[in-house]
Amino acid sequence: MADDSKELSQRILKILAERKGVGMRRSELRRETDCGRGEQAQRFKEVFRSLCAEGVLLRQRGGRYVPAQSRDLLAGTVHVTFRGFGFVTPREGAQDIFVPPQFLNGAISGDRVLVSLCDGEDERGPVGQIERITERVHRVMVASLVELPAGPAVRPLRRELPPFIMLAEHGHTVSPADVDPGDWVEVGLIPQDGPRAPLLAVILRRLAAADPITADLDAVAVEYGLPEAYSEAEQQAAGKQVAEPMPREDATALEVVTIDPVDAKDFDDGISLEPGERPGTVRIGVHIADVAAFVQPGSALDEGAQQRGFTAYLPGRTLPMLPRALSSWQCSLIAGEERLAHSVYLEIVEASGEVLTRRRTRTRIRVRQRLTFEDVGEILAQGRAPAAAAIPEDVVRTVCHLGEVASRLRALRATREAFLQLAVPEIRVLCGETPPRIHTLQRVDAGPAHELVEEFMLAANTAVAEELLALALPGLFRNHAEPRPADLVAFAEWARQTLGTRIPVLRDRAAVNHFIAAVAQTGLRDTVLAQFLRALPRAGYAATCQGHYGLGKAVYSHFTSPIRRYPDLLVHQQLLAHDLGRTARSAAECEGIGTACTSAEERVDSAYYAAVDRLKLRYLRDRQAQSPGELYEGIVSRCSSDGLTVYLAEVGMYGSVAISRLSGGPYRMDRRSGRLSGSHGGKSYKTGDVIYVQCRRADTVRGELTLEPVQGRI
Repeated sequence: MADDSKELSQRILKILAERKGVGMRRSELRRETDCGRGEQAQRFKEVFRSLCAEGVLLRQRGGRYVPAQSRDLLAGTVHVTFRGFGFVTPREGAQDIFVPPQFLNGAISGDRVLVSLCDGEDERGPVGQIERITERVHRVMVASLVELPAGPAVRPLRRELPPFIMLAEHGHTVSPADVDPGDWVEVGLIPQDGPRAPLLAVILRRLAAADPITADLDAVAVEYGLPEAYSEAEQQAAGKQVAEPMPREDATALEVVTIDPVDAKDFDDGISLEPGERPGTVRIGVHIADVAAFVQPGSALDEGAQQRGFTAYLPGRTLPMLPRALSSWQCSLIAGEERLAHSVYLEIVEASGEVLTRRRTRTRIRVRQRLTFEDVGEILAQGRAPAAAAIPEDVVRTVCHLGEVASRLRALRATREAFLQLAVPEIRVLCGETPPRIHTLQRVDAGPAHELVEEFMLAANTAVAEELLALALPGLFRNHAEPRPADLVAFAEWARQTLGTRIPVLRDRAAVNHFIAAVAQTGLRDTVLAQFLRALPRAGYAATCQGHYGLGKAVYSHFTSPIRRYPDLLVHQQLLAHDLGRTARSAAECEGIGTACTSAEERVDSAYYAAVDRLKLRYLRDRQAQSPGELYEGIVSRCSSDGLTVYLAEVGMYGSVAISRLSGGPYRMDRRSGRLSGSHGGKSYKTGDVIYVQCRRADTVRGELTLEPVQGRI
């Protein structure tokens, strides 16, 4: 700045400081600094803009400005809704701050920002204004190229990002002319000239788009940072890996069964049952693939697994955490093949489900029978194997016995731990992989077969977590924090509007389970469960044991899936180091790995849901083309002044109905009752209503479903 500009800026700041934070409008400031017209006004304009761009001046609500140091700023992360406004979650854990669209100042979802509080309060919370973007999280993103009247632009894959971002005129690594509309591209945001300057992006590279489904999966994998598949050389090297020799018990005579989905490729857990040492007890063996015998800490295999963190299961594409030579063969518990296992034996009182003793050891096992959840479900329900399945009678008897023991374990857990009973059905996309092709959608409900496996895996995981603490051995624990009271209050208000009845105070898990059991009688269970899950924080991994709210466990770890989860593999490696008298990883190193695994898990989960949504939308679009006018039954999950959010249970997706598509308007939103009412004989809507809709638009770029309501009542 020139000397005269510095003098002017100091005069501006001095005048504002004298106002003691009340602030002044720009026109008032110009008059106070004697900058009238012509060159003086232009100089004031340049200085004023520079002070704002540098963050020295901050704009208050009402158009007033104050010096930055006179305003308390809160640091947080912003989330921008598709309706244009946003919320900032402060780092200090305070209440979320509502940010109107005009106060976002160029921020997009995920940005780390500084926000100031404004006068007044909105029904959605305290009102704030974003003063500065301290970190742009989404600098690089995956998007689809589109042609707009204003010029070429891109539509980001993530729906929380702006719907359109214009392309800059220069600076592209790949020319927009070399990319076809509809292609997936990777773009980078360019720095803005000021807080109100438009967002602009440049194309960094074009992603493959030869086949629609393949293109979607490629785009999702890049956007969420999923590592590429192992190279052929890495696969061959893994195939030559030899297990580390160590003493093992011969457990090949045990009748071990595996129970997995019908399309499973990696088998990392098996179960056996035999009489216990004490009368009235049984000995359950939980046999886990001994991956740590093949993957030593610090090896190339270990580094590759740690980088991935988890196996990514996308419909039509699986990206294993370990090379397939290990995950699908040497470590996989394949029926009829002798395999190395890390086994936990539990002696359980049959009548009560009480676990009396636990013992962990290294074994050699041979799986007797591979079973699917469908096989086990029919055995438990009918007492016999499916007619088409070649399952010996003694295996059928073992499965029935396992089912009885598991049910008693579960009953005892429900009494002692009051775990959350939140089994939400999953709508899976059945998709071939060579090439990817959608076959159909399948609803999977967690039944007795899933509960059987779950109970024994939970028991083994708990036993190992307790042993880690008893040995003072660093490891990773699976922690799940309690929900925030504010989130439970918001859910209770939503449930009150949905169910039209008073909602009890959800003080503890027992109260939640009682409420969910009552909701199950209304037909809205799936919708309410899905909404409640949104009120719960994500579980994560840490070297310190903090308890698991959802399971009601004070101590819990992950041990039973080392083929597909790195936290499990780390626990195996730590136990192996202890058993062989070696130096294990430190608690600090485990903590760092746990933090990385928590982030990796969220990334993999987000990629899975993003891929599933896009394939479901392709499925719906194909169905609509084959059967125009096909109807879907939906449940209204939210009403707003913009329209309705509708849950389609048949496909497990949410869609939106614009208010302009509802007949009988204009509509008025009563926020107290949560009801959207038409003023000219139109139907009124509230959460929980059943509505019949058609698929109007399936947007596979943004993963959004737009619905058309059927006129009239059915």
